Amino acid sequence: MKSGFFNIFKILSGITLMILNTALWINGALIHTERGMDTVFALPLLVAGAFLLLGWYKSAGTTPVLKPQRWKFILRVLIINYAVLYLIYMISDIIYRDSMDFLSIPGIILPVLLGLFIMGFILSWKHELYACIFFLLWYFLVLYGSFKYVEIMHRGPHMQFGVVIFLHGIFYLYYYFRIKPKE
Repeated sequence: MKSGFFNIFKILSGITLMILNTALWINGALIHTERGMDTVFALPLLVAGAFLLLGWYKSAGTTPVLKPQRWKFILRVLIINYAVLYLIYMISDIIYRDSMDFLSIPGIILPVLLGLFIMGFILSWKHELYACIFFLLWYFLVLYGSFKYVEIMHRGPHMQFGVVIFLHGIFYLYYYFRIKPKE
């Protein structure tokens, strides 16, 4: 009985922390845009929520969860959250930023970044190595665009917030070469 209570507590706490993370992003990106640093405080909520869900996942089944399954679960939880946060950022960018000419060189980078992220997201479910490549390429394009074009640098802190996607790409690389069972 005690174990069931803690499992329910873990899943509810994890989901609540992730909802709070999303609420902080909505507040910082859509409601109080002058206080954009709210999103910095959201990262610990995301990480804590993800690991609470991982704790629930490890103890919810009747059989032990293997290390590759745990890694896959946490990577999927995080990438789903990043997709939601990316959507919030895009909505904020559409509402509050001046429109860009998407036919010029700095303007075309933003749709390319979105395409790279979507491809990495799709590939992350079955092809971790390709997802890693897309996420790393995404971040290097963010760095290039931010340093090369002022228009992109002034649209938001892409470099700082993109670090989590860069790290996620590295985690997929680690998972693929060190953790994933070879078939």
